[in-house]
Amino acid sequence: MFLPKRLLRLLSYLLFFLAVAFTLLLVANNRQIIEIHKYIPFDIFGAAAPAFFQPPSDLYIVDIAFENCFKLNSKNQHCGLPSANEGRLGDKAQWVRLGKDITLGSSWVKTQYVSYKKIKHDAYEEYLALQKQEAGKDGVVVDEVILDIAVSDPIRDSKIKGNEKLKLPEYIIKSMHESVVFDDSTHANLVEQNDDNRVDAAPVDEAIQDLLELPKEEQKPQEEEIPEEQRKDEERKKEQEDEQKESSEEEEKEKQKEIEFLKEAAKDEESKEQQKEGEQLEQSSRKKGRKGRKKVQKNNKREVVSDSKELNRLLYVPKKEQVEESGWRYKSNGIWLKYGPRDKKNAVSAIDLLFGPEAVDPRPNWNLIKHPLKDVSNPSGLPAYITFRRGQRIDYKKEYGTTLKMNEEDKFKILQVADLHFSTGYGKCRDPEPPSSAKGCKADSRTLEFLEKVLDFEKPDMVVLTGDQIFGDESPDSESSAFKALYPFVKRKIPFAITLGNHDDEGSLKRKEIMGIYVDVPYSVAALGPDDVDGFGNYVVTVEGRSSKATALSFYFVDSHSYSKNPKITPGYDWIKENQLIYLKMEADSIKDSVEKYRKSKKIPLSMAFFHIPLPEFRNMNQPYIGEFREGITAPRYNSGARDVLGEIGVKAISVGHDHCNDYCLQDTLRAQSPDENKIWLCYGGGSGLGGYGGYGGYIRRMRVYELDTSNGEIKTWKRTEAEPDKKIDEQILVTNGEVVNW
Repeated sequence: MFLPKRLLRLLSYLLFFLAVAFTLLLVANNRQIIEIHKYIPFDIFGAAAPAFFQPPSDLYIVDIAFENCFKLNSKNQHCGLPSANEGRLGDKAQWVRLGKDITLGSSWVKTQYVSYKKIKHDAYEEYLALQKQEAGKDGVVVDEVILDIAVSDPIRDSKIKGNEKLKLPEYIIKSMHESVVFDDSTHANLVEQNDDNRVDAAPVDEAIQDLLELPKEEQKPQEEEIPEEQRKDEERKKEQEDEQKESSEEEEKEKQKEIEFLKEAAKDEESKEQQKEGEQLEQSSRKKGRKGRKKVQKNNKREVVSDSKELNRLLYVPKKEQVEESGWRYKSNGIWLKYGPRDKKNAVSAIDLLFGPEAVDPRPNWNLIKHPLKDVSNPSGLPAYITFRRGQRIDYKKEYGTTLKMNEEDKFKILQVADLHFSTGYGKCRDPEPPSSAKGCKADSRTLEFLEKVLDFEKPDMVVLTGDQIFGDESPDSESSAFKALYPFVKRKIPFAITLGNHDDEGSLKRKEIMGIYVDVPYSVAALGPDDVDGFGNYVVTVEGRSSKATALSFYFVDSHSYSKNPKITPGYDWIKENQLIYLKMEADSIKDSVEKYRKSKKIPLSMAFFHIPLPEFRNMNQPYIGEFREGITAPRYNSGARDVLGEIGVKAISVGHDHCNDYCLQDTLRAQSPDENKIWLCYGGGSGLGGYGGYGGYIRRMRVYELDTSNGEIKTWKRTEAEPDKKIDEQILVTNGEVVNW
């Protein structure tokens, strides 16, 4: 059945009108004339707005400054902050000081801060409008914000041919090299660049001589302008030098690179005969022991990719004027800023500092520049790196959140990682095994290697970190330590849950702040928890069935706090509080219907709990256990009844950290009225980090794995050690048919 022509015509007009309106809407949003997100509530659909509908970054950064501050005056919020009129845009923009002292508190005399100058995009619009009004019709209004950042490495950068004087950052040279069209003029500048900046320019001359031996009608005009007699003199000189000394392997590589580059630069104007001749030249060079290069062509631009070290690559080094024209400006401390017209996606909107040689930034829209800042005061010896974000802040929960589900076999695997004890630096190795491995040991590097191996072997569905991810005493920048601990899971896209230990908040960040970092990272399923409940990190994580949204698994995470608040009356460690236990009961009650729904599918739901400090019941060693009991149990002296509450809500196994050299699973039945009632497993994960203590009879670092199977109602566990990460040890079944196994 066909529609009338008139109706079809009206529909076509309507579709055309909607298409035009939609296009204009996108353009207006992109140009920041309107902000669509204010009128379309995307959040009601449970997802972030599409990229082209997202609002522009609320902030533009227009300047950066470094300022010193006397130590005694460092608590003054204005200390180390430039005056309002300094920097770009004057008092129209606002200076903000980063809260990180570059000296990391290691200087007795001063502190040093980085500040950035920000302006909101609405205020920037007003500023530009005012400038345009004052400039008049013919006046020029500069619309520039920071679009990119580079940091120089003087020693490395000066090794780039032609960059000995300017010492431009390698990043700037590469970015400009890729935008250059390699015509005759550029080729001539490259030849001049090599002649002016190298003691021995023979490889370039030899390549030109080889090309001159081609038939005259095939030679490039630029090459014909060079006198043949001069070339012969240079060739004879080169032959004499070759007789006096043997060319090193590195010199031979450089020869081949430049020969290949000249072939690339001349390729557009060469005939097929020249291309064949070039291939013969390449083959001839390889026979002499020279290594070739890969060639990349894109948009009529040439890029030569080195097969050896990147520094050996022949790059086009721009002139100072060209660098300035491209928008790059040198600021200070090795930092270069690239200015350009504001852009909501590319404009720099946030800046941070990270420290230590192993610094990483797991946030996907941040760019960490791994060249340390120059001329900064840092007696700690830890390098400082700048990291920055472009565009708006991303909600990682929405962007990278994932629904946890059972796999096709109704199984779910957890890797417990306890007591990493990461530092801002490499970390000190404590009690490594064997003791002979202590020499040259870098604690965090070695721990990361162990962790990476276990992740590769196990491929867990979720990782649980049970406290002391960082070692506060050796974390003058806790954020850097935390990022290093979480990076292995983020880069593998493994969901992870996390609890706080007693050392996590002993560095530069308070307990709520460090938990906030653990929560606000891609693939984290952790939460800060309710404000009216003691501690930070009280939450529940559920896992759905493979074919339904019913709750198959429930995991309870609790902040076990740190040290006793009243050590005179109750010395030692703090305990889980009553309001936390009430919260756990409420959460268990809220998912009860979903758990029962899963049970009706003829599957057996399972539940576990994780936190850092063990419960007093872990001391009941006159009961069956598997694993090692090597050190005293440092549980709280006060018993708040957490074990009973967890048993009441259906938890079958509790797993903790804290005591590094204990790794047992103990079956606790002392509170049971009968042998078949109120059983629960009390397990240690075992210390995994070389930065924490070991010892106690040659303890080897280890990690624990749990595999939960709802088709059989089974919880199985085993461990892997640093010495033999490919082997399982102490494999045991804790729960079967949904009940603790009888011993």
